[in-house]
Amino acid sequence: MFAFEPDYEKAVAKAAKDGDPQSQYALALLYEYGGETIERDPVKSIVWLEKAGKAKVAGACLYLGLKYEYGNRVKKDLKKAACWFACAAHKEWPAAQFFLASMYDKGKGIKKSPETALLWFGLAADYGYPGAEKEFVRLQTVTGNKNLKELQFAKERLMRTKESYCH
Repeated sequence: MFAFEPDYEKAVAKAAKDGDPQSQYALALLYEYGGETIERDPVKSIVWLEKAGKAKVAGACLYLGLKYEYGNRVKKDLKKAACWFACAAHKEWPAAQFFLASMYDKGKGIKKSPETALLWFGLAADYGYPGAEKEFVRLQTVTGNKNLKELQFAKERLMRTKESYCH
């Protein structure tokens, strides 16, 4: 349980209900773990995560990706998981970049693409995400793509692409 002041929790709840996406994400976490005045309610947490995710709050997108990947309080849906990870990955969240790369690498919920996995692992590695550099090097061998300058341009292009909207 988080140790937030009751006034803080009330302010977050009000701002979330008034439509503030960051507050919706914060309220989702309060429902996920419980607070001083907010009892743990994982079902309400999902509702608020979805609201924040639709507003493209990166943390909510990452959290939803994990929920859908493992079927935690939602029906397991690898396609939705990949979509939510993509939302956070495009917001430069290295964990989401790593998880999305893994899905491309294995063809989980998304068409298998070692080349796309290579780029996402590379982006996560640029942030120092644990294990990303190792996977990047492995996929360089698999794809035969070792031209770092070309890969850098490809990563930049990838980040400029629009991520899909998750429903």
